[in-house]
Amino acid sequence: MKIDLLIRKIIKISETKIIKLFFIFFESIFLWHCNRANRKGKKINDKLFKFFAFFSDGRLYTFHRRQLHEFSNNNLDMDSEIDKKIYQLTNRSYAKLLDLNSEDVKSAIEYFYNQKIYDSHLPTNTDFPSKLIGVKDFLNNEDSNIGSFNIQSSLNSSVVKKICRMKLIWDFAKKYLNTKNVKIFSVDTMLKKRSSTEHYVTNLHKDPDSAACLVFFIYWTEVSRLNGATRIVPGNHLFLPDRNVHHYIGDPIVEYLECKGGTVFALDTWALHAGNPKITSPGIATQIRFTSMPSVTYYLDQNYLFKDNLDEINYINNEK
Repeated sequence: MKIDLLIRKIIKISETKIIKLFFIFFESIFLWHCNRANRKGKKINDKLFKFFAFFSDGRLYTFHRRQLHEFSNNNLDMDSEIDKKIYQLTNRSYAKLLDLNSEDVKSAIEYFYNQKIYDSHLPTNTDFPSKLIGVKDFLNNEDSNIGSFNIQSSLNSSVVKKICRMKLIWDFAKKYLNTKNVKIFSVDTMLKKRSSTEHYVTNLHKDPDSAACLVFFIYWTEVSRLNGATRIVPGNHLFLPDRNVHHYIGDPIVEYLECKGGTVFALDTWALHAGNPKITSPGIATQIRFTSMPSVTYYLDQNYLFKDNLDEINYINNEK
């Protein structure tokens, strides 16, 4: 725990302007080296890549996504159902994976409605102060729009835990990230509703989790473009971050993840995506986040506070 806290402090220090400029300078040199090595077909030093990616401004994230994209396009078997979905994911940034049975969906919704909820998008990130309240109190607060259940609460759901242990989920993550060395670093559940204020997650953004990560979205309730469906810019995980993108990205380019309750999507959230400010009824969704490299948000969001819960899931599945 002390080591995790120390790493968190180092990340915070690295975000200060002068230190950030230092890392950007050396990342530029390393990125030049990576592109040069890639063109010559040489192997890139894995440890060095993970170090620079940990402090990256995003360019190494895109570089790695493009490598995965190239590998997938050259090595997928289009007669395989899982490979077809991987192909869709690597080209469009998302793929529908499966539909859960109605009993599991009903059980999960009932479970979360009977738990305490944090009135914040990130329950353990101290940059976003939150308090633990009843779900009914959250729903009755006009100023609150997104509440969240922490990792332990999410994994205490037998249905969520069962999904986290699904072979299909793990096989998919390993194949997309092109390594057997993957792990879950976050499992969080959110409850969204209409409110008098608009949340920042409704702005298009990329998730700076790690250079190699994959998210599974489980929508427990039905969503549509007029009711809470996530927006995503397809294929954008292959493009560098752009601070001015909101000036020229609109509905003709964006796609909506519309689905019935119980649908599971695989998303590369390095693609531009956003929550939907149009909400007519409360909706619940769980995110299961995989990575094969050190994750910045694992430390910033203090997911290490639930290390034992995550280790249990990761140990069982990596032993299979």
